[in-house]
Amino acid sequence: MRRPSFLPSLDQLEQQALDRSAQRSRPGSQFDHPTARNVLIAGLILTVLAHVVGGILFAVVF
Repeated sequence: MRRPSFLPSLDQLEQQALDRSAQRSRPGSQFDHPTARNVLIAGLILTVLAHVVGGILFAVVF
């Protein structure tokens, strides 16, 4: 079975992986993927916001 022409060759994939591993992120940064960082920040904001709203509702009801 032949590889479709629109897929990269194994050599190209290997070169892309080597290029990515050679790039270093900022010192002290744990995230090399901007989307993962944004998802984490959004999750933290939603968690804090939910706790604040829940605390206010708890204080008002009880």
